[in-house]
Amino acid sequence: MSNATHNPNTKTLWSLFSVSALLLILGGLTLGFAQESQLVLPTAQDGFHHTSPVSPAPLYQTSNQLVLELRDENYQTEEPPELIQVAVRPEAFQANRVAPANYNLPSNLNTPVQMPSVSPTGAPAELNPEKQQLRISARYQDPKMLSFLASTSMQQMASLYLEASRTIDSRHVAPTSYEDRTDAALEGLIRALQNPEFLKAAGARGSDANLQSAIASIEEMLGAQPARSAQESLGVMQFAADTLNRQLGVRREVAALEFMNAVLDSLDKYSSFMPERVGQSPGASNEMHDSAHTTAGLEERIVGVGIEMKKHDNGALIMGTVEGGSAAEAGIKRGDILIKIGNQPLTGMSLNQIADLVSGSAGTTVQIQIDRAGQRYNATLERRQVYVSSVGGAALVDSNNKVGYVKLKQFSESSAEDLEKAMWKLYNGGMNSLVLDLRGNPGGLLTEAVQVSDLFLPAGVIVSTKGRTASDNTTETAKRAKTWSLPLVVLVDENSASASEIFAAAIQDNGRGVVVGRNTYGKGTVQTHFPLNTASGVLKLTTAKFYAPSGREMAGVGVAPDYTVSNANEDTAQGLADDVDVQAAIEVCASNLPSQLAKAAGQGQKLNTRVNTPRVFEELPAPSDAVER
Repeated sequence: MSNATHNPNTKTLWSLFSVSALLLILGGLTLGFAQESQLVLPTAQDGFHHTSPVSPAPLYQTSNQLVLELRDENYQTEEPPELIQVAVRPEAFQANRVAPANYNLPSNLNTPVQMPSVSPTGAPAELNPEKQQLRISARYQDPKMLSFLASTSMQQMASLYLEASRTIDSRHVAPTSYEDRTDAALEGLIRALQNPEFLKAAGARGSDANLQSAIASIEEMLGAQPARSAQESLGVMQFAADTLNRQLGVRREVAALEFMNAVLDSLDKYSSFMPERVGQSPGASNEMHDSAHTTAGLEERIVGVGIEMKKHDNGALIMGTVEGGSAAEAGIKRGDILIKIGNQPLTGMSLNQIADLVSGSAGTTVQIQIDRAGQRYNATLERRQVYVSSVGGAALVDSNNKVGYVKLKQFSESSAEDLEKAMWKLYNGGMNSLVLDLRGNPGGLLTEAVQVSDLFLPAGVIVSTKGRTASDNTTETAKRAKTWSLPLVVLVDENSASASEIFAAAIQDNGRGVVVGRNTYGKGTVQTHFPLNTASGVLKLTTAKFYAPSGREMAGVGVAPDYTVSNANEDTAQGLADDVDVQAAIEVCASNLPSQLAKAAGQGQKLNTRVNTPRVFEELPAPSDAVER
């Protein structure tokens, strides 16, 4: 990243740095009635254009690679949903005491309710049977998993299982015993034998009596001969695979793969095997080794049709389009429903399956059909390279108080840079305070969470991570020489996870701004991607937990907002003027609290914005005493 330095009164322009919606970058679109009549869609408004700063920004003057992913990328069975981008790579704060602040606050906000307790280890709660089945189904509907199964062998599966076992032993944050892993794997096979998608992928055949007999055989193996090593566990895997093959005709490789997947599922809900498509040689996907890499879901320059969407009963709901994509140029808009690709109806399909149908190389086209308010239209979409910015929706949302608004969708490679560009444009347009919207932001890169936090924090700890190795134990602090001193409100919700939680906690614990919305997801763990030598793909393992500046663990707890908005309507709001969360944030900006916090932070001080009992927001007292830390 290059730096552009302005005069001494301005700040450095550039900085370094994963819905209920799933982001699917799928962009030339020509629409016509399905019944052959033509329709010209309204021209989409131009996207947000960045401008260079022309006036000094409000800055703090202060003194003076870990690249890990914080996004949940597994098959989703609960929020926050995964961000998926189906893409072709274009190439492969000593605090001083200060007087309490005076402020008026909106009446529809409440202080946070008490959070539920979690286990000392922060381990995730077990998935219920229905969600376990959903995870298995998603696995065997995933085109990449099916592609891997089509070419793998038992010899490869044995080597892969031993490699995965060694990596778990050396790097997982809390590896279980081989006995526990093996029993979990057998239990996983029993669940899989009750799953139609697994049975279909495995080529199972026979009667219900055969199926029940096979299940009974696997049940008999549970605890019969406890595995004490990777080799002994591998022996159980092979015996189980042979048993299912003999009794049900199940492909041994499919049984072996599910055995390994069940082991990974038993570790935590984020660890997983992520195969690549067949045709890429083992270990060639990247040069990560024991570090992490930017996954496809976080790439910013991709090939696609430029559509953001989430699952819908009839296919996929369009949540927006990407600037520069052909879909945006043609007028495809939020609310349209993608219902058919080619001649294939999308009802009942997973988002992964839809993504596979839409994906393709640059220059190729795909035929789709959308439903808009009951009317169906056909479309031909051209796939092209587009830049997917994680920053959007920049606008002045309160002309009287000059409140700026920016939506940060995820923390990807250029998030800090793009965010600062958007802030410069808003500041040059008169912005006096900022609402940064992290609702639905599932996270992304740790480096970017740090860089974005560093845009606002004049000093202090941002986040610390703790794992089993020296590389997993880190403390990140604010380092920028100049940071923005604008009053800040951060919007979060139950789908704000990982990197979003790092940022919100850093702002909250350092007393830099006000967090408004609902309790965040509570992911609190870091995943590292290990390239595999025995298969084309990566092994994603939870290798560390992350902690807020105060030292509090966020795994299973998340970040409680300073003030809660309970009647959210983001999905149904027609715009920011109708969005209850945004309007509440604007009211907070209009109060004196964010300004007092920003001023105190710039003086090396911290105000206490939290209270211990739930009260109506406008009845809250001013912050009691300054808190030393």
